[in-house]
Amino acid sequence: MRRGSTMRIVRYLEENGSPRFGSVGENGLVYALQGDPLTVYQIGSPVGELVQLHLLAPCQPTKVIGIAINYQGATGVVEGMQEPLVFLKPGTSVCGPGDSIICPFPDIPVWGEAELAIVVKKTLRNVLPEQVRDGILGFTVANDVSAQNIAGRDHHLARSKGADTFCPFGPWIDTDYNPSDQLVEAFQNSDLIRRGRISERIWDDTQIVSWLSTWVTLEPWDVILTGTPPRVVPRCYLNEGDQFVARIEGLGTLTNTFHRRV
Repeated sequence: MRRGSTMRIVRYLEENGSPRFGSVGENGLVYALQGDPLTVYQIGSPVGELVQLHLLAPCQPTKVIGIAINYQGATGVVEGMQEPLVFLKPGTSVCGPGDSIICPFPDIPVWGEAELAIVVKKTLRNVLPEQVRDGILGFTVANDVSAQNIAGRDHHLARSKGADTFCPFGPWIDTDYNPSDQLVEAFQNSDLIRRGRISERIWDDTQIVSWLSTWVTLEPWDVILTGTPPRVVPRCYLNEGDQFVARIEGLGTLTNTFHRRV
């Protein structure tokens, strides 16, 4: 049995339709995980090649917490900000790599945002900065899909951020990833639309998790979005059939296609 070993955790559908955790090997094969990936587990037999499996979001969080305006040069940055801007996405907003983003709004503009996401390992409440890393399971790539805030009414961002499928992330959770100066990029139909480095964030992972834990209990498998880098072109809205790619250097690539519900 292993405790805290380095791995890339995925979730996939078995032939009977049941979700199951797996670990991605260097050879591109996925191995079944037996036990609890958060505590004690064993890596079992191979179940197939990564590219052949139906991957799900690598975990199902009770909540997704988003940090906005967290990159130098991002829209909304003002001098002297004392704390991050925070919003919530419900667990029902989660979808996985390759899933379609289904927009329920027939006419409201929608866009995507590539983000580094933290996955919480254990219950955290009032944790000190030096305790944070022990409470993080790993990191994944996320897309904070957002709808335009019509007339400024959605001041809690519930409708703008929380629709079903508005939080794709994956393809895996990397338990050994060390965020430092890696490149974060977003592409829409192969066109680069956002770009920045993790080091350009205003609040880093330790600051974010420690501060959040002073006023909200973080639970195992919760996901924290750490902000998107600035646009390199004017804002691009998603159109029917558009492909959105979020890519983080050394971590992975997340691809989803946009559709409006009919």
